[in-house]
Formats: sequence, structure tokens, C-alpha cells
Amino acid sequence: MMVRFLLQRPIAVFMTFIVAMSLGLFLFFKVPVSLLPAVDVPQIIVKVNYPNTAANVLEENITRNIRENLVSLEGLVDIESQSTNQTATLNLTFDYATRMDLAYIAVNEKLDRLSNSLPKDLPRPQVMRINTTDIPIVHLQVLPKNTGDYVRVSELTERVIKKRIEQIDGVSVVDINGKRNNVITIEPDKRALAAIGLADADIEEAIRSANTDLGSLSVRDGQYRFFIKLANKLADIRQIAHIPLKLKDGTITTIEKFASIGMEPDEPQGYHFFNGRQGLVVTVQKQAGSRMNELVPRINDAIKTFRKDYPQVDFALTQDQTFLLDQGIQNLTQDLFYGGILCVALLFMFLGNYASPILMSISIPVSLFLTFIFFYFFNISFNIISLSGLALGIGMLIDNSIVVLDSITRKRKEGLSMDESCIVGVREVMSPVISNVLTTVAIYAPLIYMSGLAGALVYDQAISLTISLGVSLLVAFCLNPVMYKFLLKSDPQKLKEDTRFYLAILKGYHGMIDHVFHHKKRYFVMTLLIMPLGFCLFFFVPVTTLPAITETESLVKIDWNSPVDAEENASRLKKMAVVFRNQIEEWEADAGIKQFILQQDNNSIQKAEVYYRCLSEAKKKETDQAVDHWFKKNYPAADWKIEDAPNAFTQLFENQRPYLEARFKSFEPLPPDEFNFKLEMILKNIGKRKFSRGLSFISDLNIEMALDDHKMLLYGITKENIRQELERLFGSSVISEIKRFGDTQIIRFKTDAQTMDTKLSAQIAGSSGASYALSDFIHYTNGSSRKYILADKSGVYQSISFKKEDIGNTSELQKQLLKIAATDGFSVSFTGNYFANKSLMKDMAVIFVISLLLLYFVLAVQFENLVHPFLVMFTIPLGIGGAMLILWLAGGTLNIMAAIGFVVVLGIIVDDPSLKVETINRLRAEYVAAGMTDKREILLKALHGAGEICLKPLLMVSLTTSLALIPVFFTGGIGNDLQKPLVYIIVGGLTIGTFFTLWFIPLAYWFITKKDN
Repeated sequence: MMVRFLLQRPIAVFMTFIVAMSLGLFLFFKVPVSLLPAVDVPQIIVKVNYPNTAANVLEENITRNIRENLVSLEGLVDIESQSTNQTATLNLTFDYATRMDLAYIAVNEKLDRLSNSLPKDLPRPQVMRINTTDIPIVHLQVLPKNTGDYVRVSELTERVIKKRIEQIDGVSVVDINGKRNNVITIEPDKRALAAIGLADADIEEAIRSANTDLGSLSVRDGQYRFFIKLANKLADIRQIAHIPLKLKDGTITTIEKFASIGMEPDEPQGYHFFNGRQGLVVTVQKQAGSRMNELVPRINDAIKTFRKDYPQVDFALTQDQTFLLDQGIQNLTQDLFYGGILCVALLFMFLGNYASPILMSISIPVSLFLTFIFFYFFNISFNIISLSGLALGIGMLIDNSIVVLDSITRKRKEGLSMDESCIVGVREVMSPVISNVLTTVAIYAPLIYMSGLAGALVYDQAISLTISLGVSLLVAFCLNPVMYKFLLKSDPQKLKEDTRFYLAILKGYHGMIDHVFHHKKRYFVMTLLIMPLGFCLFFFVPVTTLPAITETESLVKIDWNSPVDAEENASRLKKMAVVFRNQIEEWEADAGIKQFILQQDNNSIQKAEVYYRCLSEAKKKETDQAVDHWFKKNYPAADWKIEDAPNAFTQLFENQRPYLEARFKSFEPLPPDEFNFKLEMILKNIGKRKFSRGLSFISDLNIEMALDDHKMLLYGITKENIRQELERLFGSSVISEIKRFGDTQIIRFKTDAQTMDTKLSAQIAGSSGASYALSDFIHYTNGSSRKYILADKSGVYQSISFKKEDIGNTSELQKQLLKIAATDGFSVSFTGNYFANKSLMKDMAVIFVISLLLLYFVLAVQFENLVHPFLVMFTIPLGIGGAMLILWLAGGTLNIMAAIGFVVVLGIIVDDPSLKVETINRLRAEYVAAGMTDKREILLKALHGAGEICLKPLLMVSLTTSLALIPVFFTGGIGNDLQKPLVYIIVGGLTIGTFFTLWFIPLAYWFITKKDN
């Protein structure tokens, strides 16, 4: 009825589709463009920054308190903390069903309640959510041409450049590293102060008193009430010089007579370099709904303006992540163009007239334009994942049209009128075509509920592929019959349907079926034996998270494992750069503490990171080897790691967890020395298995000071006096701050780069007024302490990790460690990728069973038979076997893209069998209705007839889907590198799987139904 209605209103149909395509083209420019789907990763990071605090003190007084209070959060799966000197990081992992916006609020509320139990001078811990859009899309290098302008350029970057970039439409967060600020320094004249009986503390007290905010008063004057502000705060450096200072005899003087007051750059705790020049780096993150391909050009326009307005500064844009998106779009364009040409060429090879291929080819652009409408209203962005779904759908978009138009043509050849041919032709294939789409959806739908990030990401691809297939149904059933009526009006008997090429294939097919049926049992048993091939190959193909992609960028992570300051750290990086500077295009480095607000890693002065980009992958490998050799030669004690620089895609899947990690905890509290001694005894009993010690085994050099309490009491010196003096000597004491118009300037005592002994020779006043050297009361020795203190839900632990190849039997190793540890009063818990992989495999097994059940239900409804669905499902192992064989021969790996390829193969490989079984059942019923009585003859004729009817759609569907992806093999770029495993799977599964299903389905149908003969 629907087709008849449409055939009577062709103009309305054409205009409807033209309007819909115009709307799709319009909305194409409205759909957000991003690297990845906006996935809320179920993690929250809490960062604690507490300068001049040792790791053990931070853990004991702050980190443990926060960890124990956050452990009761709803939906919390795990909590990990890492405390090191001055900083601590708590990583909270939630269940994927958790509302992360609510979890973020809950974490902040708990931290607010904790504020009274934490040190009063502790800055509020930072709380950060992780999202796929948090990855910076570009880095902007800001480089002063004159090093003397560094502070001014820092102010320019903070106040102007950052603000102007934030105003660009589509920008979310702008972050800065490498800033330098001026500080006001006070350098007391110690001799002059000693002569009048004063000390540094008196100057400090005078400044603080002069910079105290006295608040405000409310006074009533008649019927009016006024607020009076008592101003007593410093406004600039000149006022500090004139602060009054009261001497012992009551005389009033000013600070400037006893101290030098100046302004100088603060001592940096970190440095940023670009191509050897010190500067600042600005990272830019996009909003989830913005179009990246439009945002980056806007940033480039802003940079051009900056170059004109600020000629004293050089600007450079680096690590532009849009190349991933550009290549993804380029890949889709290539697949559309080259794949479309191959598909059309294939159609002309099979079809003997020009109109049918053109009709079928029109399905691709029409379906794509209509798909854009649903992208917009389903709030799906154009990203690497959804674009790959569209790329997969390109070959599949034409499939439904092939089946429908072929059915209409056959009805015309049978002598039906044009309208009746369209109506009957569509009606006969409507059920199997819809069933084919539903089988693909049945395979994909359960993947949406896969746990973890993979499930969240596959959602976009599943939706995009499902939408494109649904739209192709609409085009096949509504538009194609109407267009067929107008383009193929010639006499059906004169219509050349098949080419000589296809007729030769058809003849070969019938010969193959006759040969197979002469050796039915042999071929049937042979096929059953081949089916497990794919599952056997699973043990020979490596498993990785992502496919191997062309890499030209490296990242070197460095921990010098010695208490170097930021300046020495930077000096070493410059020396290292000499090794590779002639082999690379650009490099940038961060030494010491990073100032990024959204910095997730633990900051440390003795850490550094170096990024460099090479001209080719070969140059990258050569440079990596040179850098590794340089470290081994010059700093063998350092801890360095050279890895592929993460991009926006790989960074999301980065997994630093070991394969198996054993965490040791003592049943009873033990002193650190005794704990370490017992743990070393346990590790000696493990045997010959190789293992790596965790971060908690790393020690850091420190200075241990002991106070002489007897002398301090004798001379009237308190511990607080000594603490304050040490803070002044070592530059960690802030006297006060000047705040004006949102800016803050720190006031502190000036310190000199002196040796420890020289600084401890400084004088401190006793209760009698006499001065003594600090060294009279302090004795120090060099020592060491744990650099990192790690903890989870149950407390502090020390860990060792094992690689997969070093374990052997994992269960036996766990039992051995539990037994050894329990003997010495230790408990052991286990974590790592081993358990994550087991959980993932369990999820995949459940999803696979659910997919098979859904597939069975769809086929059972289609056939109205409980046995025939098994015929179709028996082809799944054949598709898997063909896919795994090609993947193994091509040297590919099993990864997330390959997994998506398997889903596509499972969805397509069952299409022809379901159509063929449907056709066999229909032909058998027609032959019985025509008066045939020999059941054996009916079955054989139906098998041959169904094979002939379905052969052309089967070959065109499989070959067009495969050919649409063939360009991936001949074009480069990260987009195609990511898709190659997927293409291996699809091409292998559809070509080899299709070959076997050509004769396996008739053969299996024969054995299942032969008892009826």
C-alpha cells in the first residue's frame, strides 16, 4: 500500500527528498566537530599542593584524612593516592553508571566539610573532572625576544592573551605554564639591626601590622547610616619603605633605614622551553559543542593579530590535534570518492544497463545527507569514531537498494506491469531487508552497554551506523521504486539485466553447487571442521589497545632521582637537546613544577618532560636511540622513559597499569625500617620470577635536623623562633601580600645562594638579648626517605609488578605470594590489567551471547521457524575464520578497531543467508502451489532458484562493502592506520565468509530438511 501511494505521487516524493537533503546539507554545518565523542570518563582527580612539606608528613596529616573521608562516596569503585614532597594526588574511579556532575559536587562538599580538620594555611585542594574534551587541541608558544621582558610578557599573557583567546567562540579552558612574577624583597642590614637590639622578626611584624585590613564600621548620623572603611593596607613598594619602626628606646624611625627594599623576579620552580628558548606555553581546550575545524582557524587569526600588536614577542602554534580530525575527514572523503567509483564500476560489471547502477549509486549521497539530520537531532558530533561508522556505512548504504531494485527488475521480467513490479518487488524483499538491518542492529546494540570507555565510545559508532542503515531503508523502499519507474520505462524484455561477466559467474555458481551436492557429506564435514579455525587463530594474533599508527613524535619523561633544583634541571635539558636538535622539526620541554591549573600528574622540581617531532618515523627511532644512549652515558641513575607522544586519541586509551601488581600491607603498624626489612625478606622468597619494584621503593635524599633542647632551654630560644628563622633563611617565608585590582605581589625576605653551613651561621637572639649562631642549636645529617607514599582504600602499601611473560601461572603466583606474606604478618592484594582483561572478556562473552540471542529472535520471527535461524547463525564462525585469517596474514593485531570490524562482519555475514533461506521457503511454497509433488525435486529446484536470485545481490553487497574500504590500504595517515585492522576483518570476513556461505547454506538446508522428502 505504501509503495502504491508513493508511485501515484512522484512529484511529492521527489520534492520531499530534495527538501530533506537540503535540510541535511544545512545541518551538516551545524553538527559539532571534535576529535572524540564527549565522553565523561568516570574519574575525578583531587590535587593537594602544600609547599615545603615532606611526603610522609603530607600523607599522615592530609592525604589519609581526605582519602578516608572520600571512600564512602556513592558509586566509588576505587581510590588511589600518591603523596610526594609538596604535592599529593588522589585518583577517584567511579562506576560508569555514576552521574559525574553529581559526583563532582559530592567530592567538593566533602572537602568543604573537611576544611576545619586540615591545616589552616593549606590551599584548598583542586578537584578536576576528566572528559574527552579536556585534551588540549593546540599549544601556543609565547616567547619573549628579550629575556629582560620575561615578567612583562608573563603579565601580558595572563591579562591579555589568555583573556582574548577565552573570548573566542568555542574555547572552553585556557591554561598557562612558564609564568614569572615579580616579588618585593626585603634585605635587612643585620649589623645595623643588631646595634639597635632588633631582629628580622621586628621588621616582619612591622610590615604585617601595616598591611592589616581593619575591616569596616557602620555608624548612624541622624536618619542616615554610613559604612566606614578603615584603610590600613599597603598599596605599593614605596609605602613599605616608610613603614614606621619603633626602637627599644621608644624612638620612631622607618624600615628603609635598616633594610634594602627592591623588586625582582621570583625564583622559578619550573621552566618551559620551545626549540631551546625559554618562554610560556598556553594550552587551549574546546567546548564539547564547538566545531574544531572552525575553532583552530579562529585561534590562528588571533595569533596573527598578536604578532602585529606585540612585536616584542614571538608566537608559534604547536601540537595541533586537528590533524587527526583532518585526516579522519580526508579518509572519509577518499572512501566516498574512490570507494564510490569502485562500487559504481562493480555495478556496471554486473548490470547490463546504465540506469540500474545509477539508481543504486544515488542511494549513497541521498542517505548521507539524510543521516546528517539525525546526527544533529541526536546530538552526535563528527569525530574519529562516528566518522569511521559512516565510512563503514558507505558500502552498506547501497546494499538495500541493490536488493530492492534487483527484485523489481525480476518482477518486470516475469511480465508484471511497472507499478505492480515495484509494489510486488518491494513487498517480497521488505521482510528480509528489514530483518538484515535488524540483525546488524542486534549485533551492535548490546555493545552500547559494554562497561568501560570502549562501551562509551562505541555508542557513537553504533548510533551513526544504525542511523545510516535506517536511512538507507527509507531510500530503498520509498525513493528507489519511484525513480525506477521514471528511469526504466523501456520494454522489460529488451532490458539487458546481466552482463556477460555476471552470466559467466552464474554459470560457474551452478556448476559449483552441482559439484558440492555430488559430494554432500564430504563438503559438509569439511566446512564444520573449518569453522573453529578463527577461534584457534585468536591465540596467534597479538592483542593491543590500539592499532599501530605512524608515529613521528616522542615524549621523554624524566626523573633525575636526585634533589636538583629547577635551574639545574633546565640546564640538563639544554644539554640533552644538543643530541637531537639537528634531527627534529621542533621540540618543547617542561622542567620542574608545571603551573597548569588542570595539571593532573604529580609536580616535582626534579622531574621533566621533553617532546620532539621528527621528519619521519625512521628519524624518530634514530633520535630515540640517541637520547637513550645519552642518558645511559651521562645520568645512569636517572629514571627516564621514551614513549610515543600521546595524541588526543591515544591519550584517552593510555593505560599505565602493570599486567599484575601485588600490594603489600602489614597487619600491624610497623616502623618504616622494620617494614622494609620484612618486605625484603618476602621478596627474596619469591624465587626466580622477574618483577619490578613500585614507586614506593624509591627513596629521596633529605637533610635530617636535630635540635639541642637543653641548650635552647638554657638560652631562652624556642622551637618556633628557630622555625621562623629557618623559613627566612631558606626563602620559604612570606611576610605579607599586596593585592590590587586582582593582582597579588608577595613580600618576602631576600635570600642568597649560600651553603648550608653558611646559612646556619646566622644569628638568633636569645631571651637575654644576646645573639647566638643557629648551628649552636642545630645538628644535621644527610639521610633518605620514601619519595612516594602510595595508598588505596585500605591504606598505605608497597608494591611489586609482573609482566605477562614473566608470570607463568597467575593463580599459582597469587597463592604463593599470599602464603609467603601471611607468614611474616603481611596481607597482599592484587590488581592490574590481568583482572581488567578478565572482566572485559567476561563482558564480551555476555554481550556475545546476548547478541546471538537477539539475532536468533529476529530470524525466528522472520522465518516463523525455530530451526532455520540456526542455518543462518552457522555462517558466523565462517565469517570470523575468514576475518582472523586475513588479520593474521597481514600481521595485524586484535584491538578496539578490530573488535568493531568483527561486529560489522557479524551483522553483514548473516544478511545473505537470511535472504536465501527466506527465498528458499518462498519458492518451495510457490512450487507446491503450482502443483509439484516431488519433495526432493521441489527442494533442489528451490535451492538452485534461490541461489540464482540471491547471487547477484550477495556478490554486489559483499564486494561493494569491501571495495568501499579498499582505498584504506593505499592511502596513508593516522586515520587510515586506525582503520586498517577493521578493514582486514571486514574484507576477510566478507570475501572468505561469502565464498563458503554460497554453497554451505544450500547444503545445510538440504541436511536439515531432507527427512521431509
